Amino acid sequence: MERVTFSTPTLYADHHVLKVRQVLLALDGVKDVIASSMYRDVTVDYDPSKISAEAIQQAIEAAGYPIGVEPDFSDLVPAHDDSSPWYTYIRRVTQTIQADLEMSGDFRKY
Repeated sequence: MERVTFSTPTLYADHHVLKVRQVLLALDGVKDVIASSMYRDVTVDYDPSKISAEAIQQAIEAAGYPIGVEPDFSDLVPAHDDSSPWYTYIRRVTQTIQADLEMSGDFRKY
């Protein structure tokens, strides 16, 4: 059993993870797939007598996830600051009222 990890920068959502796992687990010789949208990588445990790391890489790329290629977001329209709440950071200040503390009793003690 061998293990290989591929950097997949376009793997950024859970449905991408599910697709990659589905594609790879269907291959003969692939034993386990750990795909992470957080780390944007895919780790595969496989039997080298049945499948090669190159074949696994080709399957990932055929599924639409190029290895090591950053996504191109150059065609996105840049956001503009319109002073709406979506673009404004407001500091939130909270205050504990003494009467609330006195009424809460043991519920606030963990």
